[in-house]
Amino acid sequence: MDIIFFAAIAFFIFYKLNKQLGKVDEEEKKNIELKVVSAREKILEAQQVIKQQQQQQSSLTIETDNQVSEKILNSLDAATKESFSNILNRTNISAEFFVNGVKSAFEMILKAFASTDLETLKFLLSDKIFKGFESAIIQRKSTEKTLITNLISIEKTEIISALIFENNASVVMKIVSKQINYIIDSKGQTIEGRKDEINEITDIWTFKKDINSTNPNWVVSATGSN
Repeated sequence: MDIIFFAAIAFFIFYKLNKQLGKVDEEEKKNIELKVVSAREKILEAQQVIKQQQQQQSSLTIETDNQVSEKILNSLDAATKESFSNILNRTNISAEFFVNGVKSAFEMILKAFASTDLETLKFLLSDKIFKGFESAIIQRKSTEKTLITNLISIEKTEIISALIFENNASVVMKIVSKQINYIIDSKGQTIEGRKDEINEITDIWTFKKDINSTNPNWVVSATGSN
């Protein structure tokens, strides 16, 4: 911000000096022209510094991403780290990218289940798991009940195990989150849960993918909780 502010001031001075050139004698004009050149040089210097800072910030972001991925891998036992690293290499993604994808999928699935969005669930769940979710949604609708889910935060994600067999990769994840869940009836009355109660919930979900498929999507093939 200091550099940007300085550049703005230099530009303003440059503008004001140029405005004055037609109102002074030759000697003063030469002095002002020197100041104009100096102001222009300062603007160029400020622009160069800003560009360098942006490049450094970009490099820092890349290093941070790599550090996050390294931290994830180093938290695993040797066998899981080897299997998970193999999966990452064959799917051409980083550990951080995978974990962030898990978080996004978790949030999308919770919202889709509560809002009865079968299309999204079909995309993110295996056929077997989808049928279970679909059945629960149909039963909820038949009793005119509505599930309200507010995901407050994802507190922790942990890789429990990773396995690659032939073309199939699977990763078991522990996801600890804070949520508000309650059910209302057709009249909007709360019949289960509480609107102001935050619960910490631990889910164990398995994500799988055919690594030979051109589809980059992972699907949830098993769900459970602790």
